[in-house]
Amino acid sequence: MLVLFHDVTDPTSAVAVARCTRLAADGVPIEFEGFESVGLDVTMPVDLGVLARLDGLAEEARSEGIVLRRPPAMPPTGPAHVLLGHAETTPLAAATRSALYAAYWRDGRDIADHDVLLDVATTAGLDPEVVEPLLADRVALAQRRRQMATHRRDGVGGVPVILASRTLVPGLMTETQLREMAAQT
Repeated sequence: MLVLFHDVTDPTSAVAVARCTRLAADGVPIEFEGFESVGLDVTMPVDLGVLARLDGLAEEARSEGIVLRRPPAMPPTGPAHVLLGHAETTPLAAATRSALYAAYWRDGRDIADHDVLLDVATTAGLDPEVVEPLLADRVALAQRRRQMATHRRDGVGGVPVILASRTLVPGLMTETQLREMAAQT
C-alpha cells in the first residue's frame, strides 16, 4: 500500500493526486492523506517557488487533464483537510479530491472559506448536513492538525511525498514507477 501525502495549494500535489487517483481507480493500492504544508491560519501571497513549479508542471498537468492557473493567494488548508479526511471514509473520496483541487487551481476559489468547501463537498455528492457541522467543528480541525504533527515527526515535510514500505519518497513519479513501487509493498 502506498500513501500519498498532499496539500491542495501545492501544484506538484495537484499533478500527483490526479495521477494517483487515476491509478487507484485502476486498482493500484494507494491511500491519500491530506497534509497542511504551511500550518498557518492566515492567507499568504503566492510565493516564487509555487510560481516556478507552475511553469515546470504545465505539460504534466495537461497530460493528467488538470488546469493549473496562478492562484490569487495561498489560503490555510486545515479546513480543506478536515473535508478531505471525511471524504476519504466515503466512496466519494476521488470526486471530492478532484472537485477541491479544481476549485482552487482551475477556478481560483478560496478553499479556506467554509461556504466554498460546503459547495465543493455538495458538488462531489457528500451530504451537506454531515459536512457543514464538521467544517465548523474546531475539535475536528485540532485533531487533523495533531495527526499532521505526528506525520511531521515521522519525517513528512514537503509535499507531495509517498510512504512506501516505511520509506518516504518523492510523490511525483511516473505511472510505471508508481505501479512498480505498489507491487513491491
